[in-house]
Amino acid sequence: MANITIDVSTTPVTYTPSPDVKHGDTVVFTLGSALNATATVTFPHGTCLTTSGPYTLGGATMATSPLTVSLTAERRVYEFDVDFNNGQESQARKGHEWDRKNGGIDVTSDPPKELRR
Repeated sequence: MANITIDVSTTPVTYTPSPDVKHGDTVVFTLGSALNATATVTFPHGTCLTTSGPYTLGGATMATSPLTVSLTAERRVYEFDVDFNNGQESQARKGHEWDRKNGGIDVTSDPPKELRR
């Protein structure tokens, strides 16, 4: 199992090591060093994670707990949106580019055969 970190404070969003995940991997969303920002991460077309969200970052929560890629997630890209500061981007622009961003998590393998429907 791999651990993927997604920094939503960068433009474009950065993935360490990559946006590719497999079933059972863990994903952490983070605001990086953007201490004065808040962000909400949502999956508008369904999620591959076992916890559906939305995930709120900011203040004392600069990163999510590790989120697990579902063992039943279909192989495809799961797009997510990031909304900063409840749409009030100008409050957090210092040192970062802030606007509505998006990205995706690419599930690269099929679910295990015994879990397919």
